[in-house]
Amino acid sequence: MSSLRQELLGTPSAGTLRMLVPGGWDVLPLDQAHIDQFTERMREVVKRAGRPDVDAFLSGMLRTWGGRLRERGGLYAVLPLTPPEGSALPMSLIVSVVTDVSGHPLQSWAVSKIRSGTTEFLDDARTVLSWSSSAAGTDDMAGTVTHQHNYLIPVPGAELREAVLLTGSRVALESEPGDAPARAAARALYDAMALSLDWAPVSASA
Repeated sequence: MSSLRQELLGTPSAGTLRMLVPGGWDVLPLDQAHIDQFTERMREVVKRAGRPDVDAFLSGMLRTWGGRLRERGGLYAVLPLTPPEGSALPMSLIVSVVTDVSGHPLQSWAVSKIRSGTTEFLDDARTVLSWSSSAAGTDDMAGTVTHQHNYLIPVPGAELREAVLLTGSRVALESEPGDAPARAAARALYDAMALSLDWAPVSASA
């Protein structure tokens, strides 16, 4: 696994989070100013690749992407923006703070999800609830599958009225075998990042 570094992630209501992030991955705040900066960065990459036809599409797509994530409580995207030379990592991790899931209060949703038998706790303290899903790509993404790994971590003292939701995704070819090493490595990486998340101590002067 790549070397990890600790990142501090501020939130409006849940305090300051601490999470380990792999080398070569960057944390992108999902406010409009940072999305605009990221869009310009990606436009330069497209221009250097000689693909002006992609420029306008990319700009609109990224702004729509950021807006939709913010609507669902998204605060940060953790992205492999500087992967090892000659490699591409179609992966991302979204950090959100949520008070409901699909319109359902957190506590009742979590109880129902656990009873469904489709989740597992990653830690002995039963604070990191994990579940996974896969979806086949459509239209321009036909022939691919997106594997998603989700982690729900309660905000301390909130009694499951508020939680951090981590959503890790990896896009793969539809033909990739289920036991592919890259698939297992992605799951292990997201698990490690979720288990590393905690809260920075509040200073005595705060």
